[in-house]
Amino acid sequence: MGKGVMFMVFIWIMVCFAGSVVQGYTDFARTALTTSIATDTAVISVADTTGFPETGIIVIGNEHIAYSHTTTNTFHGSAVRPLVRGAEGTTATAHAAGVYATTVPGGMLNSSAAYNVAVMADASGQLAFLSVPIAFLRLVGSFFFLPLAFLGTNLQILTVLWAVVGIGMIVAIAIQVIAR
Repeated sequence: MGKGVMFMVFIWIMVCFAGSVVQGYTDFARTALTTSIATDTAVISVADTTGFPETGIIVIGNEHIAYSHTTTNTFHGSAVRPLVRGAEGTTATAHAAGVYATTVPGGMLNSSAAYNVAVMADASGQLAFLSVPIAFLRLVGSFFFLPLAFLGTNLQILTVLWAVVGIGMIVAIAIQVIAR
C-alpha cells in the first residue's frame, strides 16, 4: 500500500507543478478600500472583488488577510471560517479608506492551500475548535480534488477520476487497519 500512496503523492505534486507552469501565476488583482478598517474589523469593504479568488489572501500595506468568502464588494469570513487578520506572520493594522488591497501572486498549489493553512496557523476566536478541523479537511480535500481547471473543460473529468482513485485508496487503507 505504501507504493500506491507514494505514487498518488507524486502524481499530485507533478499535476500541481504542471498546472503552475501551464496556468502561470494567479492574476494580480487590485481594488481600493471603500471604508477604513480597524485591527479587529471582520468585513473588508472594497470597490470591487472582480479578479480575486473566492477564498484566499489579500495584502493591504504590509498586512496579509485571509478571507473565506467574497461578495461583489466585500471580503469576509464566517463563524466557522473566519477572516484572519495578520495572517502569515504579519501584524493586523488599521488601514484608511482608499488604500489598495491586492492579491498575493502564486501558483495553483499556493492558491489551493493558502486560506486553509492560514486558518490552521492563526486559529483564534470562540469557534477555533471548529475552524481548524474544517480547514484541515479542506486542505486534505484539495489533495483528492486536484485543481485541473488549466486543462480545459473537456479534461476536467480527470478530477473526478482522481477523486475516485483517492477514495478507493482511503477505503483500502481503512479495510487494512480494521482487518489488523
